[in-house]
Amino acid sequence: MDRSLGARLTRHPVIATLYGVEQVEAFIDSEAEVSIVANVELRRLQPVIAMLTKAGKYVIVNIDSCEGLSQDKGGVEYLADIGVTSLVSTRVATIQRANRAGMVTMQKVFVTDRSTWPRSVKALEQSDPNLVQLMPAPMLSHLPEADRKALPPIVTSGFVCNQDDIRSAIAHGAVAISTSDRKLWNLEAKALRG
Repeated sequence: MDRSLGARLTRHPVIATLYGVEQVEAFIDSEAEVSIVANVELRRLQPVIAMLTKAGKYVIVNIDSCEGLSQDKGGVEYLADIGVTSLVSTRVATIQRANRAGMVTMQKVFVTDRSTWPRSVKALEQSDPNLVQLMPAPMLSHLPEADRKALPPIVTSGFVCNQDDIRSAIAHGAVAISTSDRKLWNLEAKALRG
């Protein structure tokens, strides 16, 4: 994880997840410093990235949700060309391409039960992301501590409903929590860690 992102998450561990462009202004006005941009049409993506970057925000693009990019092998290069420095994907090959392009990578894994966890670990070993986005967030407390410590820094997401959910994720080793709930974007780091 690059130092800029690490410092931002230390100051404010809530990542704002933006589904489409409707929440961009609310994110810019919030205390959150990092966002995951998802479900933005390809033709609108570059202006959104430029606006958020100009506002001093750190942007992670969910390449899987951007129509026209997710299945395109040139999608990673396109994102790099428009100034994106970080992306999230469920796909091992996409994370590997982004790593080679020098981007900060986050691999999203869905853990539905104990039987899916070993496959997720194997995929993470292959892709070697900078961060892991673990979904749903409550699963973090059920993973073996040795596994949590062996993984890259963890961002939890899904079923994050309140401040207690965030505190629990941090207590179980998450470096950040991503949520589309605007009410959680302005929580102070001290209140979440203390």
